[in-house]
Order: sequence, then C-alpha cells, then structure tokens
Amino acid sequence: MSASSLSSHSPPAIRPIHWVTPAVLLMLSLPLWLRWYEPGLFYALNRYLGLLPDLTWTLLSLLGTGWAIFAFSSPALWHQPRLIMSWLCAAPLAGLATRSGKSFFFSPRPLEALGPEGIRVIGEPLYVAAMPSGHTITAFAGAAAIYFSLAPETRRRHLWLFGLALGVALSRVAVGAHWPADVAVGAALGLWCGLSGAWLSHKLPGRWQQVDSWLTRALALLGFYSAYVLLSDEMGFVQNLPFQYLLAAFLGANLLVFARRSWSRNSVS
Repeated sequence: MSASSLSSHSPPAIRPIHWVTPAVLLMLSLPLWLRWYEPGLFYALNRYLGLLPDLTWTLLSLLGTGWAIFAFSSPALWHQPRLIMSWLCAAPLAGLATRSGKSFFFSPRPLEALGPEGIRVIGEPLYVAAMPSGHTITAFAGAAAIYFSLAPETRRRHLWLFGLALGVALSRVAVGAHWPADVAVGAALGLWCGLSGAWLSHKLPGRWQQVDSWLTRALALLGFYSAYVLLSDEMGFVQNLPFQYLLAAFLGANLLVFARRSWSRNSVS
C-alpha cells in the first residue's frame, strides 16, 4: 500500500449502498438462520473443507483474532497510521457485537446439537454460544475498516482483504465450531463494525494519526500486549504456536521501526 492510497484530509468515500450491504447480506442469509438446509449443509461443508490440510483452517482461524490482525497490520503503525487506527476503532464494536449476540442467542454449536459423530473437529471442542461467529466478525471488521480507509481509486486491488476474511469464516465451519448461519451473520456484523471504524477514525484530528502523535504511540504500546498474547496463548490451536511466534517477531520488528521513525519525527520537530 502506497502513501497515496490514503487521504488524510478528505472523508472516506463510504456511500449509502455500503451501509446497506450488511443488511442485504443478513437478508440473503435468512434461509441459513431458519436452518432450512441444516444439518446437511454443515455436514457437507465440514467434510469437503476438510480436504485441505488442517493447518490451512487453523491459520485462517488465527487471523480471526484481534491480536493476529494487530500483528499482521503492524506496518501501518509507521507507514500509514490511519489504517490501523480505523481497525482499532472498529475493534470495540466487533467485541460488543460478539458478546451481545452470543448472550442474546446463546445457541448450541454443532457439537452440542449433533454430537461428535460425523463432525470433523480441529482444535479445542466448543459446545455453546454459537451465534454469531466472533472470529468472522473480527475478520470482516478488520478487512472493512482497512479497505474503507483507502482512497476509493486504490481499493479494487485490495479486495483480497475480503477474500481473507471469507477464508476465516469458512475456517470456523471447517474446524467444527460454527454453523454456516453463524458465520453469515458474523460477516454482516463485521462489515458494519468495519465501516463504522473507518468513519469514526476520520472524525479524529489528523494530527492524532501521525507517526509521532501521542495516540499512535499509545496504540504501539498495545502491540507489546498483543505480542505477549501471541507468545503465551494457544488460542484454541496448539499447532498454530510456531506461526504465532513468527507473528510476534514480525510485530516486534515493526514496533522497532515505529519507535525509530516516531523518535526521528519528534527530534526533527
């Protein structure tokens, strides 16, 4: 992403149709909510997605956590702070949507409803609080927040962000943790959270979103906790630990670059 990809002075081009998209997705997924195709659809997806190696799905699930997204997007701290600012504006909304949705629905996961027979489970078995998928909300919130913080003319080449978020959504079915309805609703909620994050970040003063601002430096400090979590928490999949260590090292390297650039800017000013 080049510096020209961002506009730090004009509002992100978020049109009414963008805000309508999450509602359209919810309506299109109505048959999934009503379980018209269940449990057959879950069994089929869980089985056919299993043709790919387990590590494919565990790594994609990892990218549905805020800690991994922070590490993955950490170059933005020193290169384009608005990108990570938008994601971190979306993150509390994603957390609220996840917790409130699970508390409201408190629906059984496939293992609880169907039993273990015929279900391919990867990682820690989960039984309750299925709707919505928190990993999917987080992934789509991150993708949308970053995407809609980019200048409109450069967005098309970054559509891969949503492809990656879709991979996270499918991974939650592949590991046996969620119904298709859970991830469809999660995608819609995540899109709304991401759009809101991009909109909210634009409301922040531009000087707060510079590499030498107090707010950006505070966010960088959050990176140390993110690295700690990546190094110490299995997050449901022990096979992901080597990759979590690599992500933590990547994050650490970017924090060092950020510290150097932030200090240099401060010295010049």
